[in-house]
Amino acid sequence: MKKRRVVLVSLAAFILLAALGAFLWLLVSLNSITRQQKAAYSRFSALEANLETAEVEVTEGGTLVGVYSLEELGVADATRQALSSRFTVLEQLPPQDFAALGAKARLSWEQETHLDPAPLPVSLEGLDPSAVQMDLSATVRHPSQDAYAYFADGAYHIQPEVQGNALRVGITAQALEDVLSRMTLTEDGPSRATLELTDYDCYEPPAVTVENGSFDYNAMLREETEGKTITVNLPGQPQTLEVAPLLSLDAEGRLLVDETALTAQIAQWAAAFDKTDTPYLFSSFAEGLKPLSFLRCAYMLDQEGLRAKLLERLTALNFNAVSAPYACTRNGEPFAISGTYVEVDIQKQQMTYYKDGEMLVHTDVVTGRKGGYDTPVGYYQVQTHSPNAWLTGPDYRVFVKYWVGFYQAYGIHDASWRTIFGGDKYIYDGSHGCVNTPEAAMKIIYDNITIGTPVVVH
Repeated sequence: MKKRRVVLVSLAAFILLAALGAFLWLLVSLNSITRQQKAAYSRFSALEANLETAEVEVTEGGTLVGVYSLEELGVADATRQALSSRFTVLEQLPPQDFAALGAKARLSWEQETHLDPAPLPVSLEGLDPSAVQMDLSATVRHPSQDAYAYFADGAYHIQPEVQGNALRVGITAQALEDVLSRMTLTEDGPSRATLELTDYDCYEPPAVTVENGSFDYNAMLREETEGKTITVNLPGQPQTLEVAPLLSLDAEGRLLVDETALTAQIAQWAAAFDKTDTPYLFSSFAEGLKPLSFLRCAYMLDQEGLRAKLLERLTALNFNAVSAPYACTRNGEPFAISGTYVEVDIQKQQMTYYKDGEMLVHTDVVTGRKGGYDTPVGYYQVQTHSPNAWLTGPDYRVFVKYWVGFYQAYGIHDASWRTIFGGDKYIYDGSHGCVNTPEAAMKIIYDNITIGTPVVVH
């Protein structure tokens, strides 16, 4: 009986010791797990805080564009998911919440796989460069300019390309992706990456450069001159000069003119144009250039003057028309009807008066009755100039306020007895040869005209 009691006491002592050992082991294990969980949570919290404060600084040419969070760049959510996947549920519990769990739940820590989460790469999923692009759009952008050839100062030249600052399509997203792919989150503190856009060849390059451009000067000259002509305006005889046969280029792209061929062409025109006794080409109001058979003169083309004008045009690749210089002489003296003169157009029944190149009067008139009192055509000059004159003839006596005589008894004067001027009135109710003029127009002429002013009647 005594022996059995000893055995029972021994067994009880063993069980008590075992229970005490188990309890001590539990305390030690829970204490170790608590420390591990707290450390893990600390790492998780540090990475989570770093994720929220991580930034990317973007510059362009050294100028700050902006500083952007992972949230603004669209990668925060995916990076949070990546962070969460690195920690177990127990690791993400605040220590006080973990401590409130039962022993069994806390002991399950030892059955979990605990990864080393740091450093944590930033995820690229969801990357959105729009915030950066919006800030970049505030910069004034200029496209690149291609190299090109141009003609100036008698030669072809190349204008080199100019690099602009227009951004390449997709370059912002590409650069951000590259920078973020190398960015990691650590427990040590906030992460900050820098992006200098110009490090990424970010600008659209010129399509044509001095190196890759094909500048064929001869082809350019052919294209520039193909079918081109220069109109040479000789009075009453416009001529056409073919441009392409006269032009070529030297090895440096300088323009060459075949002056021998040009001189020969001008000589041909002169041979056809020069006249010693020919009708004067009068610039009439209604008909333009009109030969006046009653007014003879000589015309001579100024060949050297025309040659100089055409050389100037050709060497500048300017194909505008040229007025040919020429000399008009009458009785050996320079002659021209211009500046100040009176034109009486019998067929149109109109008169025009110019003074110093300005048209002062253009009016309908009535000239001499056709078939009996025709106003004589010819080139005259004002001979008399008087007011308040009585005009008399075999069958008339009339008073006029303004009289301008130009040939014998013929003149220009007002006609108060008329109310209608112009048209065909002169055919059946014309004057006795004078030019009947409305009083208002006649006053202007009278007040401005002087003795010797040319009068052309045609």
